[in-house]
Amino acid sequence: MQRTTLSSALPSLLIVASAACSGEDDTLTGFAPDAPVVIETTPRDGEVEVDAGLGQITATFSEAMDRDGWSWVTEVGRSAPSITGLPFYLDETTTVLPVRLDPETTYGIWVNSPDDTELRKFANNAGVSARAYRIQFTTRAHAD
Repeated sequence: MQRTTLSSALPSLLIVASAACSGEDDTLTGFAPDAPVVIETTPRDGEVEVDAGLGQITATFSEAMDRDGWSWVTEVGRSAPSITGLPFYLDETTTVLPVRLDPETTYGIWVNSPDDTELRKFANNAGVSARAYRIQFTTRAHAD
């Protein structure tokens, strides 16, 4: 499957195509054994009935991250949230992606790419890339 990305290495918020994915959900391939991991997201992976008025997606990592790097990656052919601003960090472990969501839509977005090493800018302070993590969620029919 093809992927697109929003990555800190890009000069703007352009979304560009990346290499095709091979394999079935093998998100650990090529990652260091001690790689940081996502421990919490908002919304949660698999969540349904998400308020379409939610204005940001967040990911919290298992350790302090290099605040200069990020790679939010979306799948070609899947709905991607509309990006409304630059990603930023709330603190040393939590990153935020400002978005606009539509009602009754299923979204899929990755924290780092599972298959393209150039799209793994979420890394700890030692430069070790975080393991790729997919967040898929569905918004409900009407915003609260």
